[in-house]
Amino acid sequence: MNILMFLAALAVITLGHFFRIRRWKSFISVYEDSHDSDLMFCTGIGYLVDNVLPFHVGDIVRAAIIGKKLKNGAAFSLAVIIIDRILDVFVVAFIYGTIFFVSGKNLMNFIFFTGFSALLLFFLGLSVTFSKRFKKCVLVFSSIFNTKIQLCILEFVWSFICTIRNTVKKIDKTKLVLRTLCMWSCYILSYLMYSNCLKNTSFVDVFNNLFSIDSYSPFVDCVRHGFSHYYFIFLLFNFLTCVSIIVVAFFEKFKKCSSENKGELIIPYTNENSCLDFLKIYFSDIRDKNYIDRFLEINKDVIILRNCSAGSNATTLQCIKSGRMVYRKYAFGSDGEKLFEQVKWLQNNKDQLYVTEILDAYQKNNVCYYDMPYLGDSIGLFDYIHSMPLESSWRIMESVVSDLESNYSKKYSFKADADTIRQYYDKKIRSNIDKIMNAHVLSELTNYEKVVINGETYDNLTMFLDKLYSFDFWKEIFENDYYSDIHGDLTVENIVCNINYPKGYYLIDPNGGNIHSSPNLDYSKLLQSLHGNYEFFMHTAKVKVNKNEISFKITRTTSYDVLYKRLDKYLKDTFDAKRVKSIYFHEIVHWLRLMPYKINNDSDRAAMFYAGLVMVVNDIFEEFDNIDKRIGIKACNV
Repeated sequence: MNILMFLAALAVITLGHFFRIRRWKSFISVYEDSHDSDLMFCTGIGYLVDNVLPFHVGDIVRAAIIGKKLKNGAAFSLAVIIIDRILDVFVVAFIYGTIFFVSGKNLMNFIFFTGFSALLLFFLGLSVTFSKRFKKCVLVFSSIFNTKIQLCILEFVWSFICTIRNTVKKIDKTKLVLRTLCMWSCYILSYLMYSNCLKNTSFVDVFNNLFSIDSYSPFVDCVRHGFSHYYFIFLLFNFLTCVSIIVVAFFEKFKKCSSENKGELIIPYTNENSCLDFLKIYFSDIRDKNYIDRFLEINKDVIILRNCSAGSNATTLQCIKSGRMVYRKYAFGSDGEKLFEQVKWLQNNKDQLYVTEILDAYQKNNVCYYDMPYLGDSIGLFDYIHSMPLESSWRIMESVVSDLESNYSKKYSFKADADTIRQYYDKKIRSNIDKIMNAHVLSELTNYEKVVINGETYDNLTMFLDKLYSFDFWKEIFENDYYSDIHGDLTVENIVCNINYPKGYYLIDPNGGNIHSSPNLDYSKLLQSLHGNYEFFMHTAKVKVNKNEISFKITRTTSYDVLYKRLDKYLKDTFDAKRVKSIYFHEIVHWLRLMPYKINNDSDRAAMFYAGLVMVVNDIFEEFDNIDKRIGIKACNV
């Protein structure tokens, strides 16, 4: 045996593996950085396993080891390795084709790899052509297993799809082709040099030892042939190749490089349940491809911790961005345009009111998001009410109303007019009543004159329709309203308490597009919380309906009762009777506006929110008809 030729072949194949690692890295680098030393070490270990075990088990080991080093984990690294191997299948098929047409030998190997290549292309084409069915089949198959295995399967297929897409769209194809050519040139040259260092050995013999359908692994083949000299030398050659790669990786480790793994997550969630929910949405095809692409594009710079969204079409995420905790709120399409109105309101009012800071904002092509700081010492007013002295809670609420009224009066726009009230009536009142009365999920309830809610009888909404459908009725109530640049969604959830702010609070999540932008609309939002018990409805999971009976277990705290009485007294002491009536009837409008959303997106609980609407309507009409005034909505006091 020619030792120098043997060592030269060893050096050349090690160089070929270096080009393989560079090609492997080009797939990974679309999402994140990776260190050459880590990739070399994993490759060396993987090839050591492949020397002993058949069926490329070493690739799984390689994926598992490098997966611990990558942000995107083992499922992503395995998907990338498989894509890398698929490219090799095409090259091996081409080489066997060349061997067959030149020498007429290796027909079975040529047929196998050509057929395998065609099969891969067929399935890749099938998954693209019938992507919706393919994704649904994957989802159904994965659902057989427990959630952990299901997540692994969906992550792997997602990573595989993304890697194929990025090979077409993002990866520098010139570099990819050059690295593949360099890699296989080194491999072929090494096999030629190795065959020349042994007697009676050809390039085809060496190539068959590695890729033939009759070969398993160098160790298994060596055992099968009784540790013959030829197979033992081949096993030694492959073993030394692996050692060479690991040694190079060891020295590469000492190079100065950043320890921080910069880049993005292929799925920007850290929570496994959230990640699984996202993948289920993708594979079930509930959302269109554009939604998924836009979601990933705008959130590529963050790590999502949890979804904090409430009852709106915008999504709020708690994220880590550049090492800092933030809240990111985003929406697409018309909802994105509406969200941008929030950004403008917060920016326009930051010098007059206590509002959340905007760290970053983006609006383009019907996509909008903005980032707010996460303040660890902040607490929502709902939690504050139920954990702090009531006097402190009332002081904050009084400050909110007082500050807003002072600001709104300065930004007085004009008095309500019949045309604007008509628009408000048509779009926010009449159309929503129509949707409620025509809702299939409420069709049985709306047939009765009376409804029984948690054992107490109320007049059904149908008994009030003559007034609720009357434009003149609403016009008379709202005609003295004035318009201003209002917040638009002043529930207790959108008031955040923080002792570092001058008055102990700041506002979040304004809502434009109210048409009738009266300050009364804002104050009625507080009534929706304290009078209508909105937050406790949101936290109640189940409702039962039997004919005209609606039953659900809901809490109403004494804290809400006390604060509602204080707010009611404050409104009546501060504003004239007509304005107080307007504020209360705006609360009815808020419940009317809420119902279509619940009917469409939360149909299982729609009857419960309908009950909330009925109780509020009964209470307000009785209040202002001076019949048996009730305080609040009846529920269990705790």
